Formats: sequence, structure tokens, C-alpha cells
Amino acid sequence: MALVCSLSGQVAQEPVVTPAGNVYERRIILKHLEGKQEEPLTGEPLSAADLTEIKLTNHQAVKPRSLQNASIPGLLQTFQNEWDALMLETFNLKKQLNTSREELSHALYQNDAACRVIARLMKERDQARREVEQMRQSGGSRMDIESSLPGLDNEAHQKLANKSQELSAQRRTRVESPTLAKEDEIKAFKIAGSHPNHKTTAPGILSVDIHPVQQELVVTGGVDQTAVVFNRKTGKKVATLTGHSKKVNSALFHFKEQLVITASQDNTVRLWSGEDYKPSTVYTQHTGEVTALSLHATGVYVASASRDHSWGFHDLETGKTLLQVKDPEEAALTSAMLHPDGLILATGTEGNLIRIWDLKSQKNVATFQGHKGHITDVRFSENGFYLATAAKDNMLKLWDLRGPKNINTLKVDNAVTSLDFDYSGKYLAAATGNEVRVFAGKNLDHVMTFHDHTAPVTCVRWGKDARFLASTSMDRTLKFYQ
Repeated sequence: MALVCSLSGQVAQEPVVTPAGNVYERRIILKHLEGKQEEPLTGEPLSAADLTEIKLTNHQAVKPRSLQNASIPGLLQTFQNEWDALMLETFNLKKQLNTSREELSHALYQNDAACRVIARLMKERDQARREVEQMRQSGGSRMDIESSLPGLDNEAHQKLANKSQELSAQRRTRVESPTLAKEDEIKAFKIAGSHPNHKTTAPGILSVDIHPVQQELVVTGGVDQTAVVFNRKTGKKVATLTGHSKKVNSALFHFKEQLVITASQDNTVRLWSGEDYKPSTVYTQHTGEVTALSLHATGVYVASASRDHSWGFHDLETGKTLLQVKDPEEAALTSAMLHPDGLILATGTEGNLIRIWDLKSQKNVATFQGHKGHITDVRFSENGFYLATAAKDNMLKLWDLRGPKNINTLKVDNAVTSLDFDYSGKYLAAATGNEVRVFAGKNLDHVMTFHDHTAPVTCVRWGKDARFLASTSMDRTLKFYQ
């Protein structure tokens, strides 16, 4: 029970009672009696001795209920406030729970990805261990294998020299073909065919080559791990060459034999021979992706470039690799082409350099610098005087080998991925972005641009006398312009 002081109207902490029956707070009434010895309410005489202390069972006074909680509206408001506080706390807890779930899900995803990466690395490690063990069992290290290559003997040197002399003599007496396409004719080129001749499950065609004699035959290499021989006049496939385990980067026709040569990301160079193009020989000397092929003018040899930092020289008749030469800076090789005379080889590297190699000595006799991105293609003109190069720096450069010096540089909108001179050396086709551009002469005068592909163009090749042009693209199509 709480006693209220008659003077202050508040709950008395130390209540006392007077003879008249009035209740006061002890400290308040004592202070009053210091001035007047009478009871405040009745005026009767009163002294401190007349005060009687009231003993309560609970010495802590209980505060009365606030006015807000003393009414139904007040209680409802209190309940509403408590409900809002509870809902806010529940919302915050749910928010924290969702955040914890997202963090847990992200952690589980990272753990799963890490497990898959670890599994792949372990698989690659085990594969590498098996290959090392196989090399040991087969008789030595990689250096032993390279040193065991036969190289070029006197007979091979003589073949190269004789062919070079023969071609040089022919070139001096050659006249321009009367059927060579004029610039106005090239400007009038239209699409003569568009063929999705590779699988749709792995879209993209990476390379194209036109048969030097049977111009109706075309071979393409695709992301789908196959090469396709195609007849552009009938619009039908002649053969599908299956055997590579990864994408086919390059495919070439032999100019005499019924033979196709392919290079792949699976580190191999393969030969396909006969009327049905059956698989015959596989060259496995490279340990990295084979990026480019170039057929020698003798028709006996083919050169290959690889990301294992080396170029190879292979004998088509014996099926043996004769040479494997390392880049001096151990840069991945991205492109290669043999000179029309057959005595030198040009290679492009991922290190922005173009190197010229002497086949007889296998020495780097010249290095062209100037590009700022890794080299995507190198092409000699058939007269042997000029070299066109392209790189991912969006630059196309023309070099005069008689200097040697850079005689022209052309900047385009996108990286140039493929180049090709026509047989006369007058026209240069370039694949850049989704376009095929044609330039003419040493000044690289713009002749025509074709915008028909819907994805990056990967390769371009001229037909005889520049009467037609073939291109491939990541849009899965092989297109012909004429």
C-alpha cells in the first residue's frame, strides 16, 4: 500500500502521521516545523515529538500506474508500440538470416568451384606424370628427342636450292594474267554462296584453303574438331575429316597430291590422303597447340608453328619430322609462312615480333619489330618482295624484304586476324572484326569492304586471278564473293 503525502501529493518514502491523522513525508514536515510549531492543515500546535512513524511491510514505495496505462486507449497504444517493436525485431532477424543464407550459398559455390579446379589440376598433373614416365621409358628427355631429329641432309638442301632457282627464273619471265580481276570488278563482288558446313553444337570456322588447281574444292577447319572438304559449285560436302580431339586451326590442300594437311589445338599435324581423304600420317613432335601450317614449294615438306615456342619442318613422303627449332625468346608462335622461293620462313610470335629464319642453317636471320600486340598472321606476296603482317594492335603492316623495311602501316578499327595476297600480289584481303577488306598496291589503297558476316571473320583466301574470295567466320558460315 502506498501512502500519499498531504503536502506534496506524492507517494511518501518515509511517511509519518500526526495526532490529527494527517500523513506527511518526514523530511517535508520536519522542515515545516523548523519555522512554525503547528500542523500545516489544521493549524493546531505540533512538535517533532508528536509525529508517529508508519512502518510498512514493503519499504520500497510502488510508483502508481502512469496515466497512459490507466485507460483502454493508452493500453492499446502501448500494445501497438510493443507489437511494432516486435515486428521490427523480427524483420531484422529475417534480414540477417537471408544475408547469412546468401553468404553460405556463395561460400558453398566457391567451395564447389575450387573442388572442380583442384580435380582438373590433379587430372592434368597425373596426365603430365604419365607423359613424363612414358618419355623416360621410351629413352630419354625432351632434349634427347629433339637432338634425335634427322635434320636436313645434303639431298634436302639440294632440293630447296634447285626449287628456289627454278621459281626465281620463272618469276622473272612472268607476265600479269589477262584474266586478273580489275578493281571495278572486285567492287561489284556479291555473295555467291553462304554455307554453314560445320556442326552447330560447336559453332565457328577457323580456317579455309582453296585447291590451287581444282578451284571448286575448298577445305575448312572448325571448332567442332573436324575439317570439311567442300565443293563450292555443287554446294555439297565431299568429305568430313574426323580424328582431331580439339579445334582445327589450319587446313591446307596439297597442290599436286590428293592430300589435305591439318593442324589442331590437340598438338598434332595430320595428313588425309586419297580420294576419300582417309587419315594417313600424324606428326606428334609438338607439345603445344599447332597454330599455323605452310606448304613448301617443292610439295615435299610442310612447316608448322606451335605455342610450344617452336616451329617444325616435316617430310610428307617419309612421315618424319626433320626439324624442330625453338624461338630464341621462347615465345609462343602464332603464325608462319614459307617464302615462295622456299628458302626462308617467317614466324609471328605472341611477343609482338616477326622473325625470318633461314631453313638451311635454321638461324634467325632477321627480326621485324613495330607491332604492339601479338602477331595474328604473316603473308608473303607471291613475287617474294613483300611481307604483310597483322597483329592484335589493329595494325596492318607491309614490309619490303629487299630493305628490309616497313613501307606502309595501316590502322583499322579491329584486330586483323587473317591476310592473303592474290597470286599477282596486287590485292591484299584482310579479315578484321566482322568485315572483309580488300586493299590494292604498295599504298594499300582501299578497294572494297564486305559486311556480310555477323561474327568475327577468321580467315580469307583468294581464288585464281582474284576472280572470287572465300571467307570463314565464327558465325559458322563459309562465304564466297564474286
